[in-house]
Amino acid sequence: MSGLYEIWNDGKGKLSEEKIQAYLEGTLSPEEQREVEFLLSEETMESDALEGLKQLPVEATQSSIKKLDKQLHQFVYKNKRRARPFADNKWSWLAIILILLLCILAYFILHFVSE
Repeated sequence: MSGLYEIWNDGKGKLSEEKIQAYLEGTLSPEEQREVEFLLSEETMESDALEGLKQLPVEATQSSIKKLDKQLHQFVYKNKRRARPFADNKWSWLAIILILLLCILAYFILHFVSE
């Protein structure tokens, strides 16, 4: 899995999902295990997540990661679709300009009528 909305993808490329999975399965070389443990010692949240994953069987770990990836992707996609930039909405701009013009017109009418 290599996508923008993956749980293990932190954007820095420090720990890949494959490396974490291999660490959980115990298939890494001793140097790679030390590297993973060093990186986890710097990140407390990832370390806590890995501790929780260690308590699950490997199959449950993989399904949990896939489920979380799917939920994260749905959440991000849903919020991305909903949040339309205001600059792209020409009807909103037209309504604002129309309201401002009506306010200016009303001001001039009231100003000249009161004199």
